Amino acid sequence: MASAFTELHPTPPAAATPRNAPFVLASASPRRLELLRGAGFDPEVEPADIDDGSLILGKVGAAATATSLAFFKARRVAVARSRRGAPPAWILAADTVCERDGGVLGKPPDAEAARTMIRSLANRRQGVVTGWCMLAPSGATDIGRDAATVEIGEIDGADLERFLAEGRWQGKAGGYNLPEVAARGWPVRCEGDPHTVVGLPLAQIAPVLRRALGGAS
Repeated sequence: MASAFTELHPTPPAAATPRNAPFVLASASPRRLELLRGAGFDPEVEPADIDDGSLILGKVGAAATATSLAFFKARRVAVARSRRGAPPAWILAADTVCERDGGVLGKPPDAEAARTMIRSLANRRQGVVTGWCMLAPSGATDIGRDAATVEIGEIDGADLERFLAEGRWQGKAGGYNLPEVAARGWPVRCEGDPHTVVGLPLAQIAPVLRRALGGAS
């Protein structure tokens, strides 16, 4: 899978996009917020009101799905801010999906779907794609994506049931979070950037943020 995506629009000059504009993360993911804070950024959090767990993805590929959802979420937050009179902001959105046998796996809608999804990933390799979108206050757009491969071995059935009962599957592409299941002792291996699997490819995004915001905020 490709690990780069063409920039849609160049980032506008500083005169057109004030650097004191707010920086907003258009995601409710605590993992993405933690990654950004660890890199020295401290965004406001304003999730997009899009329930991608309810989407039927059909035959759309993982790369197109992830980047499209990231763009739609960023735009949704920009429109919501405009309608309530909030100042223009730098808005970062991201979306992560898994790919198995050419099909796309998003967030499971319930525990039973999570059980089926996770069992289908055991003893095999899967692709994970995170797409991201950065909107400037002017509306100019940067879009990118990164891909990694995850291999999950045999999962202990009793621990899987505990995992499901604890609700650990909620809001996670493929029904799991890589560091969390690794800490539980699940046999997992990642080829590529683990941050991409967690939900935010920092190697790509951090330079974009520093150019936009003038350094860590």
